[in-house]
Amino acid sequence: MPTKSTLKDHHKSEIEERSEEDLLEEEIRNQQTLDSFVESDKNWS
Repeated sequence: MPTKSTLKDHHKSEIEERSEEDLLEEEIRNQQTLDSFVESDKNWS
């Protein structure tokens, strides 16, 4: 049974394996999603 630190280490190595480009693309998508929510919220106010 894996310990918490093992799971944490596994997760950390998973993140390190992702390329800089993938991370940048995800960051852009996340920002677009946030922008959409903010815009939607403005429309409801």
